[in-house]
Amino acid sequence: MTARLYLSDPYCQEFEAVVTEVRGDWLVLDRTAFYPGGGGQVADAGTISDLPVVEVRKEGDLIMHRVPGHGRSVGDAVIGKIDWARRYELMKGHTGEHLLFSQLSRLCPDLHLVKISITPERKSLMVNGPLDWSVVAQAERQAQEAIESCLEIKERIVSRDDPLLSESRVKLERIQEDDVRIIEIGDVDRAACAGVHVHNTKELGMILVPSLTSAHPVADLEVEFEVGDKAIRKAMDLSVAALGASDALGSRPQDLISALENLLRENERRKATIKHYEMKALADLVPSNIQGTRLYSGLFENMDKKALIDAANRLVKEPSVCVLGSAGDNFMLVIACHPDIRVDCASILKRTLEMVGGKGGGKATFATGGVQGRDQAERCMSNSIAEAIKEIERNMHI
Repeated sequence: MTARLYLSDPYCQEFEAVVTEVRGDWLVLDRTAFYPGGGGQVADAGTISDLPVVEVRKEGDLIMHRVPGHGRSVGDAVIGKIDWARRYELMKGHTGEHLLFSQLSRLCPDLHLVKISITPERKSLMVNGPLDWSVVAQAERQAQEAIESCLEIKERIVSRDDPLLSESRVKLERIQEDDVRIIEIGDVDRAACAGVHVHNTKELGMILVPSLTSAHPVADLEVEFEVGDKAIRKAMDLSVAALGASDALGSRPQDLISALENLLRENERRKATIKHYEMKALADLVPSNIQGTRLYSGLFENMDKKALIDAANRLVKEPSVCVLGSAGDNFMLVIACHPDIRVDCASILKRTLEMVGGKGGGKATFATGGVQGRDQAERCMSNSIAEAIKEIERNMHI
């Protein structure tokens, strides 16, 4: 059995121990401060007798340390050193997750924790249930109040039938031991956890949620958060970004959301207007008559791709050929024909676009493609229309 110093003294940075078992690169010690990971938190890093510990894991009552090239034997004395800056960051992250989720779940009783991820680079929790930025903001404020109140964080060991568990966040089905370790953050949170935590909320400094994104199919949402100095720096960056956005929109910072909502509504109205005129322009196309075959063609400015494709499908429901293009930041080309008309749309598209370095594909009756930039738009349109006319005329004489 390995004595777990990380539980009895999570601030232990250096310790002496004796090797009790050797399994190749793996060392088992009589005591260790290396946390093997768990509860979403990654394992510790550091050294044993100045050699890097590249992996730590729990195996029953033992803590295994992988130390390639250690050269140690059973009974040898060793000195372990924890990468303290990394460990302390993880401790703050793990404690911050407890505090943040407790406030989120208090505001949203139907919120369920699905997964936790605590690494030095990124900290997040995945949840199912209703959650939005207004709730996150309230939870952040309440968490900050707890931090500024300098609440003590304590450990309790209770039996599985202790009444205290009914007042705690705990999933007994995941706990194998007879006793349950409870972590209390003042009077704001009580949860079962076998991880490492700081002793006082003041050590967190700050908790900030900079990102709230979809986590499907694992969960509804992923809540990314930062603690301490990283949270402060991120808050400064976001503050500058928000002030810049306010200036760009011509609004006061406190009115940024309403200004953005107004802009989005105006954008939707403009998109609807543009779509109306796109549909009208496509509906008003007048075909050329190429030896009795109708040829629809047109080059449009920033035409929506779907609008072009829908129009092409509609126009060739009756015997006709169409060549439609859109010139925006890039050029897009659609060539289509009725099945009874022997025009190879894919072949025309390929020949046209290859000359300007474009790409595309499709079948004989329908093909789409394009080229980066818009400089070759008129040339591509002229060439593809000319090619379509040639095929129509040639096939009329077969």
